[in-house]
Amino acid sequence: MGYEWGWRQFVSRTELEEAYLTDGYFSFVCAIMVVCDSSIPVPPSDIGSQFSDLLDSTDGVDVSFIVDGETFHAHRAVLAARSPVFRAELLGSMAEATMSSIPLHEITPATFRIMLRFVYTDALPGDDEFGDSPSQMMQNLLAAADRYALDRLKLLCAQKLWEDVSVDTVAATVACAEMYNCLELKSKCFDFFAVEENFKRAVLTKGFVELVQKFPSIMVELRERLGI
Repeated sequence: MGYEWGWRQFVSRTELEEAYLTDGYFSFVCAIMVVCDSSIPVPPSDIGSQFSDLLDSTDGVDVSFIVDGETFHAHRAVLAARSPVFRAELLGSMAEATMSSIPLHEITPATFRIMLRFVYTDALPGDDEFGDSPSQMMQNLLAAADRYALDRLKLLCAQKLWEDVSVDTVAATVACAEMYNCLELKSKCFDFFAVEENFKRAVLTKGFVELVQKFPSIMVELRERLGI
């Protein structure tokens, strides 16, 4: 129709006026396809898998941990970058800074293995790697995360423990949260207690009795929170 875009011979003005114009107006239906340049494909980040490979390869390892007779090799720089506790131990003035092999106590090999993998990859493994008692492993990992100031791991463990909370498990979960300073998990469990039926059933469990015996202040906090 005489413009610099579209099709010049799409339809003549005469044909349009004679065949399609009604009272000075015409309507048309069209399908519009927007064509744009495709973007350059960028693969997803694989830094986690690369660091996992680094851990598995033992290339460049400069420190080992002995946990209940099992040896774990690692890299001081990676551990120090991820944990302020490891940084102080491995790069500071503590005795561990000069030790090539460090014995660890009060942690199991299974727990340390998962924690070490998390340090390198920032991810937890599949549930099938948590053994016969995933809830217990989560409690162990939460304790390890608190010990080494791995805040994200601590919250991931808290999230999984919260997902499994029931009348039978809530007391043990509160005890874990109290022992390892996980206020977010403790608050969620108190919300669970705030449901009257949950509270009535939970206080009858052996776990609740053990909870208030070990942490008497919990009952005081519950009374204040629930108004009882």
